[in-house]
Amino acid sequence: MGRKVLSALCAGIAAALVSIAAPAFAQPRAEPNSCATCHATLTDARLSSPAKVFAGQDVHREKGFTCIDCHGGNPTTADKVQSHDVSGRSSAMAFRGKPAGQTVIATCARCHSDAEIMRTFAPKQRVDQATEYATSVHGKRLASGDTRVATCASCHGAHGIRMVSDAKSPVFSTNVATTCASCHADTQRMAEYKLPDGSPLPTHQFADYQKSIHYTALTKNNDLSAPTCNDCHGNHGAVPPGVGSIANICGTCHAIFAQKFEGSVHQQIFDKGCVECHGNHAVLKPSDEMLGATGHAVCATCHSGADDKGAAGAEQMRGGIERLKAGVERSESLLARIRNAGIEVSDDELALREAKSKLTLARTEMHAAKPEAVDVVLKEGEQIAAAVQTSGERGLAELSFRRRGLALSLGAILLVVVGLALKLRQIDRKHAE
Repeated sequence: MGRKVLSALCAGIAAALVSIAAPAFAQPRAEPNSCATCHATLTDARLSSPAKVFAGQDVHREKGFTCIDCHGGNPTTADKVQSHDVSGRSSAMAFRGKPAGQTVIATCARCHSDAEIMRTFAPKQRVDQATEYATSVHGKRLASGDTRVATCASCHGAHGIRMVSDAKSPVFSTNVATTCASCHADTQRMAEYKLPDGSPLPTHQFADYQKSIHYTALTKNNDLSAPTCNDCHGNHGAVPPGVGSIANICGTCHAIFAQKFEGSVHQQIFDKGCVECHGNHAVLKPSDEMLGATGHAVCATCHSGADDKGAAGAEQMRGGIERLKAGVERSESLLARIRNAGIEVSDDELALREAKSKLTLARTEMHAAKPEAVDVVLKEGEQIAAAVQTSGERGLAELSFRRRGLALSLGAILLVVVGLALKLRQIDRKHAE
């Protein structure tokens, strides 16, 4: 019932925001635009810069929109009073000036919430962004009177707006974190905001994210599918993930890990799910060193002591993984030796890849916190690695045999050559006599 009321409220807020804007949108005009011409010549950068930026690459200008579509006014006259007349020749021409706060949302929603208009210019785009924004932390605070929160222009820009798919757009995947950090990493700007428990809202999220494997994958490895802020928090409906939803959010990409975790004893114990072990923003590259109950292992945070069943299970899984790793490395080294000597090892290399797959599966199965299930996978991998090791040793024996045979052959050839040389010398002596 509460959700239905909230949905209705959000829809009402979105409708109210749209109603704030000027009346129905008119198609782009082919009339003179004195706004840009005049503002571009002004010495005050605050007034001239928007006109210059808009004259460059801007998705709205490219579609035929002009200043009047957002700011209103009369673009056909250079007279300041007439062009800024708040009454206008019609209500659509009334000068509205620079939108701020809720008016920004209403101005953008006037087109972006109109399915008919968007079918004309961008049929693939959603038309519920304003409604979704009303459900966000930003939208709720804006509705309560906080005008310092992010609005459409805060993230997309006001002039010189680029398509989301444009690499220079502030909301392109590789730029999202920097855009969010422009507010959320500003200690002065965020000083008045608090967490639900009353503690200060952190401002180190961006610095933490830059340490993460996600940031590396996105910015260094050019993997645009790697998560950034809006993948976990949402974009228009941005909210902090609730405790109960964290595993679901991580599971969007890491589905198998989430499935294993769902059936584990930790699922009922961990309040923050995946975050308990991996963190949230500073998600470092996972390693086998995280598993175990000693040293810097993550399990040691909760489990320790000889009588701790969890500690014993963690050490059991870690020990099995290390044994399989060692077995794979030995077999790999052996195959490399005999392959370089010219012995065919492609079948063994294929089998060794299967053993490596078992190692990966064991690291996945580990999230279920069931050592016996991990052992089953590890033993399969160890059997494969052992078979490859045996095959490699046979190859090594064959290599040794080939080398001995080659040595004997070379020795026999050498004896024949020496014998022939002696015979020739003997023949030469007889001819000399």
